[in-house]
Amino acid sequence: MAGMIDQLIDILGEQATRCEELLGLAREKKDVIIQNDIENLQKITSLENMVISQNNRLERQRESLAKDIAEVLGKRGQVMDIAALIEAMAGQPQQEPLREAGNRIRGILADLKEANETNQMLIQNALDYIEYSLNVVRSAEEMVVPEYPETINNRPKSE
Repeated sequence: MAGMIDQLIDILGEQATRCEELLGLAREKKDVIIQNDIENLQKITSLENMVISQNNRLERQRESLAKDIAEVLGKRGQVMDIAALIEAMAGQPQQEPLREAGNRIRGILADLKEANETNQMLIQNALDYIEYSLNVVRSAEEMVVPEYPETINNRPKSE
């Protein structure tokens, strides 16, 4: 079982590294959004998708391993999240590294959530500005400019 926990700690470390990569990309994205650099925004989004795909693969491995650990602990069919595993590891040498790995991921995810919320706000502000600009243009197009009869424009000069 100790080997399974060590493997889980390794997977959590890899997931934390992927999350740190996402955090770095989210921070880059903020600057790109502010600069309205669509080309680099597309590149960052592509990189994010690649990192997310890698993290999804790790998550499937983690879930499978957690299921195996639950069976070893006699808790077949129960969900074994990190907190439950930490509790089950009481007094074992892997308990603290497992706790640290869980705390590391939680911290990174909190920072990532904040960065994504900031980016979402910036994008929403940009969309609101675009909508406002379009409304101004539409309003200007709808304005009726009165046309004056030719006689007013071509009236004879007073002598």
